[in-house]
Amino acid sequence: MPCGIAALAPVMLRLAGELAGGTVLWMANAQSVESYIKPRIDRAATNAGAPAPEVIASLPIALTEDVDAARDEANQQFSMYGTLPSYRAILDHGGAEHPGDAALLGNETQLDAELDRLEAAGVTLFNGAIFRTEQGGPDRTREYLADRARARNG
Repeated sequence: MPCGIAALAPVMLRLAGELAGGTVLWMANAQSVESYIKPRIDRAATNAGAPAPEVIASLPIALTEDVDAARDEANQQFSMYGTLPSYRAILDHGGAEHPGDAALLGNETQLDAELDRLEAAGVTLFNGAIFRTEQGGPDRTREYLADRARARNG
């Protein structure tokens, strides 16, 4: 069974591509995956003769109509990631000034576009960190993700 490792920095991404089945990311948006993560991990796998690595992206997600309020909430809930060096670097690679800028926020159409963008960037599996932005929001977000998975797998 393949094993993924948490890898954001160059040496760890090389190891994830050479020796592991891929990487498990946190706070890496589509831009950072496309421009930074994917080229490094793929190059390492190719150089090692390894199969294409998995890229598992974990990001905060909330189905909401009030994106500004949700972004403010994400910035509060995930603020420490903007101060930790490895996460600060991955946010910078993604052009995200604050952690909330990396979060997936919006209505169904907006979330579909963001998830499609992650897939196009090279993400092979999405792990949503559902967080509360409003009453009933987590339940609606779970239902949205379940409906999307059923539609894509069914």
